[in-house]
Amino acid sequence: MSGGGGSVRLPRLIGASTMMEMMLTGHVYEAQEAHDRLRLSHYLVDAGAGLAKGLELAGKIARNAPLANFAMIQAIPRIVEQDPQSGLFTEMLMVGVAQGDDEAKRRLRDFLERKANKVTRG
Repeated sequence: MSGGGGSVRLPRLIGASTMMEMMLTGHVYEAQEAHDRLRLSHYLVDAGAGLAKGLELAGKIARNAPLANFAMIQAIPRIVEQDPQSGLFTEMLMVGVAQGDDEAKRRLRDFLERKANKVTRG
């Protein structure tokens, strides 16, 4: 078994068959194939550029309202495991929690007053 919850999480991303094949045979995927075929990574960077990309992403995430980050990290993995009605209920609860944060209220107000930057493709 892979340990650390990998046997639970990874098959949901890449399929049980691929997970079993990797574990039974020791198959190691090169970065490009793992990214393109298995979607094991969200980003693919040149050798040595991983830290810079990680810091760039961390900077973007740090600019989010902290309670919104918490809600996403805690709720989304649970929501996808729930039946649709329970997932919608959990989502509604977490939106209420995240929107109650003063920072989120300020950001929403800025958006509505057209003070906020538009979301751009990155």
